[in-house]
Amino acid sequence: MSNFDYYEDFEALLNEYMPVKEDEEIKTKVTGTIVNMDRNFTYLEVPGEPKAVRVRTEELTGYAVGDEVEVLIVSQAEEEDSLVLIGSKKRIDMEIGAEKLEKALQNHEIITGKILKRVKGGYIVEVYHQQGFLPNSLSEIPADQGDSFIGKELSLAVKEVKEDKKGKKILLSRKEIVVAKELEAIDKLTLGEVVKATVLEVLDFGLTVKLDEARGFIHISEVDWKKTSDLHKLYKAGDVIEAKIIEIERDKRNVKLSIKSLTKNPWDIVAENNSIGQEVTGKVTRIVNYGAFVELLPGVEGLIHSSDFSWTSKKVNVNNFVKVGDEVKVVITDLSPKERKLKLGIKQLSSNPWEDAENKFAVGTILTGTVVEVKPFGIFVQVEEGVDGFIHNSDFTWSGNKRYSKGDKIEFKVVELNLEDQKIKGSIKELTKSPWETALENYKVGDRVEKEIKNIQDFGMFVKLGEGVDGFIPTQLASRDFIKNLKDTFKLGEVVLAEIVEIDSEKKRIKLSIKKVQLEKEKNENKELIEKYGVSSSEE
Repeated sequence: MSNFDYYEDFEALLNEYMPVKEDEEIKTKVTGTIVNMDRNFTYLEVPGEPKAVRVRTEELTGYAVGDEVEVLIVSQAEEEDSLVLIGSKKRIDMEIGAEKLEKALQNHEIITGKILKRVKGGYIVEVYHQQGFLPNSLSEIPADQGDSFIGKELSLAVKEVKEDKKGKKILLSRKEIVVAKELEAIDKLTLGEVVKATVLEVLDFGLTVKLDEARGFIHISEVDWKKTSDLHKLYKAGDVIEAKIIEIERDKRNVKLSIKSLTKNPWDIVAENNSIGQEVTGKVTRIVNYGAFVELLPGVEGLIHSSDFSWTSKKVNVNNFVKVGDEVKVVITDLSPKERKLKLGIKQLSSNPWEDAENKFAVGTILTGTVVEVKPFGIFVQVEEGVDGFIHNSDFTWSGNKRYSKGDKIEFKVVELNLEDQKIKGSIKELTKSPWETALENYKVGDRVEKEIKNIQDFGMFVKLGEGVDGFIPTQLASRDFIKNLKDTFKLGEVVLAEIVEIDSEKKRIKLSIKKVQLEKEKNENKELIEKYGVSSSEE
């Protein structure tokens, strides 16, 4: 793309803002002496010229009556019934300025221009008494700072000078100058160098800074080892800060800096002074669903997972253990400084009560504890801190009902131990002999007992042998005679004499027979009759 092709992009804007050349112009240069000056016009006396020369006073700033000045006669006009010549000092200056602009363009010289106003797409700039156009894309002026540049003088490069019937169109650029200065400044910087920088802008994600003519950037992650959430509370434009250069991107004209690198990495400090298993103190900074974060040093946080608060509680409410701001003692359970990984625990401050559970709480062991919770189906008994045993209602007593209250001291036997789930099942009734064991000690086959009938069914009757132990009399053993319906012959509560004919230890069942007692009695009676009379009762 040629220079003038490039220029076409801005021609529409230039046409809108550049001055229009007069159609006719008297190009006569004269030198005259100032004889009169007022607010609007200045009059010159030119040797050999009968007509006065009038010039606008604003073009002769710095001149006084008596001074000589060269002007260009551009036209004439009537004034108080006489003709005056219209002169312009500015036109002389503009011609000289045009020559200087052409020279600057050819020799790539840097010139100085003053920004007159901000317009659509850029700025109108005065250079050598000419008006040029400085587009936004070549200005290196931030959009939000454009108005503050009005009236300022800037170093500029001449990109194009184009002339048509409307006059000169001058395209200016500041970019090359700024870029050159930035690169020159960047080339003087060294990686790892500590420099002073001025904050240009505070962003949500970092700071833009100025290093002499170079620009730099400090990402929010490089401000502090500790997580920073709001830079606007810490810095403002104009602040002078100290930072270390951590990356130089010459092609992008960017320098990356770090404030936190001026101090030692706190993770290195933790690694040097701490180890796994060590007890340390920190402050709770955050509580989340899965645990709590604890700060050991600014920039170093460790996690206490919910599973590391208690040896025994499976579901932990972290808020029941710690609050934000609490100073807590913890144990380091995992430390990986390179990965910035730190795990902490509270339960590790005490021994695991289940560590020797296989021996301490073995099945058959008798334990003593305090009732800590009463449920409709049983009770929970605390044996020691962190260890509870459960006793079902059915294991309170061998018979009857028994109730316990929170705070009761009780003794029980371990009947089941689940190490994986850390559960103990106990029994209070197992501390005493079962009714069945007592029955086995008190009864044997052949014993005769007189017991009360407690239940009558079609298939037999039950009699109470002892607390929690019943004996069973089948229908066929209830009498020597055939009985169709037991309830027609026997009544509840009736005491009957029966002989134990079977004890089944496996099924825990004792079978009795009234029939056998009756037959035995009849046999004995017959024996007595025979001995006494020679006849039996059946022969009578």
